[in-house]
Amino acid sequence: MASPDAGRLDDWRAFAARRYRPFRALAIAQGFLGALTGPAITIPLLLALGAPPALATALAVLPAAGTMIQRWLPAMLDRTDGNLRGIVILTATLGEPRGLLLAAVVALAAAGWLPAWAAIALIGVVSGLLGASGAIAYSLQQSWYQIILPEDQRRLVAPRLGGIALGIGSIILLPIAFTIDGLVASIGLWAYVGPLLVAGFAGLVPVIVLRRLPAPGRIRVPRGMPWSDDAQSRLRRHGNVMTLALLSAGLSPFLSVYAIAVLGTGAGFAIAVSAVSSATLVLSSLYVSTHLRGGSSSRLLRRSFLLRSAALFLGLAAHPANPLAPAVVVLVAILLAAGDTAGQLSANERLMRLATGPGVLAFQSHFVVRNVGAYTGGVTLASLVMVIGGYPAFAILFAGSGIGRLFAARATEVSQPAMPATAETAPA
Repeated sequence: MASPDAGRLDDWRAFAARRYRPFRALAIAQGFLGALTGPAITIPLLLALGAPPALATALAVLPAAGTMIQRWLPAMLDRTDGNLRGIVILTATLGEPRGLLLAAVVALAAAGWLPAWAAIALIGVVSGLLGASGAIAYSLQQSWYQIILPEDQRRLVAPRLGGIALGIGSIILLPIAFTIDGLVASIGLWAYVGPLLVAGFAGLVPVIVLRRLPAPGRIRVPRGMPWSDDAQSRLRRHGNVMTLALLSAGLSPFLSVYAIAVLGTGAGFAIAVSAVSSATLVLSSLYVSTHLRGGSSSRLLRRSFLLRSAALFLGLAAHPANPLAPAVVVLVAILLAAGDTAGQLSANERLMRLATGPGVLAFQSHFVVRNVGAYTGGVTLASLVMVIGGYPAFAILFAGSGIGRLFAARATEVSQPAMPATAETAPA
């Protein structure tokens, strides 16, 4: 009998095949985008421009609110004769190169030609609108993959692509973390222009590579919930769990904001925390992507909620009076990153196992308004709590988000394991 390690190596050799090269290129480019235009960079940048912590947090999550546009995806497909490929390419073309515009805004502010308040507003607009467009493109790509790849190949490829996109940031953010404080001290806001330019050029890769993927054909999204009663019940429960999870995620404070605003660290430490998180994402994605090939996505999803809840309650120990508070923040970042990797990949995999093709798009368009509303509501509540200021505000958010994850774990439906578990017979 072949050992599990041999099976894992065989999977990775299969994933390295030439035919998957465009998929890998997309994942790497999107990893650059996520790291260099995401909260790891934008939050220290916004705080450096003078934005209050609550405003910096709200602006950093604006792209998520914009993804509510997916609610009208069925109508968009009707108007374009089911042209999913064209919609993905259009949204990617608009959103993915946004780093070029962000670099221009920061350069104008660094040169003194743009007031700080105007730069903060423009960063919010560009990140919100174009970031949402990029997020929609990434989300719809997953359905495109499911349509053009046989199920066994999809189970091999999709979780690994997600792991690459989540984890590539560790390679990029670590050198930035070591140099950003010195650069800011010597050249000011110009220190942020370089990373944003790199992100902008990386954003051109999806615009080119997406055109080389096999077309998914003409796709129609059924209205309502077009599944059997049993499938509909399970999908509704999964949607309810994700709504609760997103509400909890909105309440969860950014560790970089906490480090800078409460512990008084520099931007370098905050970015280093993000780099450590990204490195954890790489390692955990290796396990998760292999586990999901034949294991239960629902069990892994539930465990991810429990892990993240424990990490958030541990965050209460990062009190400013605790000399080990920075180390606690790093530990919390590691645990949250491991839980986030398992949670994101297993939630996406569970959806793909409960619905296929247009059914996935129908699910996303059906639940997106409620899910985005829950996340936005959580962020809004978190921003109001942060007005309290200091450690007490963040303690409330750590505890509230941790409790929410416990409820999400309890609400998660856990499938019974299949024996033996294979790519075809694995539990959902």
